[in-house]
Amino acid sequence: MGVNESYAVDSYGAAPLMELSDGNYKYTREATPQPDITNRKVVVNSNFSLLVKDVTGTVEMIKEKTLQMAGYMVNTNINRTEYGETAILQLRVPSEKVEEMSKYLRGIAVKVVSENVDGHDVTDQYVDIERRLGDLEAQRSRMLAILEKATTVNEMLTVQQALNQIQDQIDSYKGQLQYMDGTTKTSKLTIYVSTDELGLPYTPAQSWRPQVIFKQAVRSMLGTLQDIGSFAIWLAVYLPIILGAVAVFVIIKKIIRKRSKPVQTL
Repeated sequence: MGVNESYAVDSYGAAPLMELSDGNYKYTREATPQPDITNRKVVVNSNFSLLVKDVTGTVEMIKEKTLQMAGYMVNTNINRTEYGETAILQLRVPSEKVEEMSKYLRGIAVKVVSENVDGHDVTDQYVDIERRLGDLEAQRSRMLAILEKATTVNEMLTVQQALNQIQDQIDSYKGQLQYMDGTTKTSKLTIYVSTDELGLPYTPAQSWRPQVIFKQAVRSMLGTLQDIGSFAIWLAVYLPIILGAVAVFVIIKKIIRKRSKPVQTL
């Protein structure tokens, strides 16, 4: 009894069909019924820009609320910029509690400068991966049946190689499903917090906002004046040293020139 030894994984991740040479055993892949998903798989990401009175206090409040909602912090970064103290938080909460967390954030802010919710439906991708996984698992069962009927070492090794390829694909698809389950059961929130509205990233509702441009222009002017003032202070400190060095240079140059001048004889 011989076995066809072509076992390359196809585009669907399943090994090709195997047929015994005596024609008694032939396995074909049957279409796996698509699962009936009543709930859509949606990855939800939210972004908030919050104007607050106290950045550190607000960060601690958000952390505490996240834990109360059975969520967890992903990243927290607090720093001080020209616009004052700012912070960036990334956290995840159960998807069913996103609206509750959003309401909480609106309540603790002096002003919600911007709010954005982005949803990405991955249901079709999820169903497709489940279908491919079902095909692979069915193929693995058939290959195991063929392995039991193999009579030579070469046949066993060939079938085992195909099984290893199938198992690698199965593990990969299971990992993808696990990741998608995690990202759809919880939602990520990225929160920007600052005591100054200009320290927050946001997309203006209007294409041209004179009041914001005026504030930015004033800040730029103040920054320029500060730079000029700093330069004047540095110059005032170093000017005596510079003038002294120039005076010494001039004196030395005159002395050298006088000494190098030839003496006239009568």
